[in-house]
Amino acid sequence: MIDEILINVGLRRHRVALVAAGRLVELYVTQRGTRHPERFILGRVTNVQGDLDAAFIDIGEARQGLLSARDAAVQRGTPIDKAVVEGQSIIVQVRREAEDEKGAKLSARPRLAGRGLVLLPLGREIELSRHIDDPDRRRQLQSLALSLRDRFTCGLILRSAAGDMDDAALAREAEELYGRWQAISLDAKTARSPALLHPGDDPVAVVLREHARADSPRISVDDAEVAAERSVAMHAGPQPLFLEHDLEGQIEAAMAPRVPLPSGGRIIIEHTQALTAIDVDSGQHDGRGDPARLARETNEQAAREIAHQLRLREIGGRVVVDFIPMQGKGAVAGLLDRFQGWLDDDPGQVRLGRMSEMGLIELTRRRRQPALAQRLGMVCPLCDGAGLTSTVRWVADNLLDRILREAHAAKGRALAVRAAAAVAADLGGPDGDLLARLARERGCRVQLTADAALALEEFQVTVL
Repeated sequence: MIDEILINVGLRRHRVALVAAGRLVELYVTQRGTRHPERFILGRVTNVQGDLDAAFIDIGEARQGLLSARDAAVQRGTPIDKAVVEGQSIIVQVRREAEDEKGAKLSARPRLAGRGLVLLPLGREIELSRHIDDPDRRRQLQSLALSLRDRFTCGLILRSAAGDMDDAALAREAEELYGRWQAISLDAKTARSPALLHPGDDPVAVVLREHARADSPRISVDDAEVAAERSVAMHAGPQPLFLEHDLEGQIEAAMAPRVPLPSGGRIIIEHTQALTAIDVDSGQHDGRGDPARLARETNEQAAREIAHQLRLREIGGRVVVDFIPMQGKGAVAGLLDRFQGWLDDDPGQVRLGRMSEMGLIELTRRRRQPALAQRLGMVCPLCDGAGLTSTVRWVADNLLDRILREAHAAKGRALAVRAAAAVAADLGGPDGDLLARLARERGCRVQLTADAALALEEFQVTVL
């Protein structure tokens, strides 16, 4: 269960950490000025592919988006050439960002999400979350949904949070979402495609919406303006927010392929284009003790850790786990049962298969956002995304974080910074606007020098 939400507001990026019992569970990263998921775009159909039953849409970004037939029409089963035509302008919503060589996945079946409900402007269906199990409350919500559907001529999904919200609050939320859709539709009538109609909600807003309830976790932010805007607590600790909660170290560890286990074993995570392979290793065994017991303990620790790492690293698609072989159907069944229980907490909807005789388990997980390494800018461009390497932007952002930490400790004293030429250039050089903002907003004067002798990942920060 998430018990803390920590929001770090940097000069160029915002980071939102979901924390449970001191461990990082999820990390949302967004660069200032970048696009947000679930944004609405007036796109233009450039190519209708009947063999794919999909169409390519110009959305004004580097790669065209893909609109499948099932997401193109209100009526299910309509072929793509009956749903759209080349040259047509169409309102689409980004459901999944562009990744690797694939363009963004689009939908012409819009969804506007609130805390308690999801508005389906072009639909008529009504759904209630299965987590609302009180029969009386389900009947009340069903009646409310019917009245709202008639009022706004739309479909509705009542989320689990609706069970604890009063009807008036749900009605206000539906009205607000419907007003947003009306504004989007109105802008689309005068816009020239491709055009951004609505930027979508930023990750901070989404996280707070999802977790803002009576028993919500503690929320802290390290920026006074955001604290006032979001009505959340301002961090007042002696160290920078993420450093005080040991999140910087946990983020770095989430980039490593090897994850240690309490038993002395480890799991090894390897990515390929086709799948993610996870190997469970018992470590060095001295021959003493019961090998069967060691296998059970290591597998159980590994299963718990794998469930955690899938969510943290945002590993999606096909995953194959190579557990240590165990004897006895009872041991295997017990492991699978516990593994499923830990996976049930994952909002990524994990489907777990059976274990083979060789100890292999295949599972699939729906990815809700780009993998953590991609969001941090560390995917290697030379190995088809199978490895990780630091990019200029990644190093520059880490340097900014280091500067802010040193400035916090130096209490207004100037800093001398030496960095690789590419990193210094990314920060705008010695006279860049970013350094001027540092001085203006954070009271931190920085003397930046490009040093050709430094490798990309190297930098030096000295208090003057």
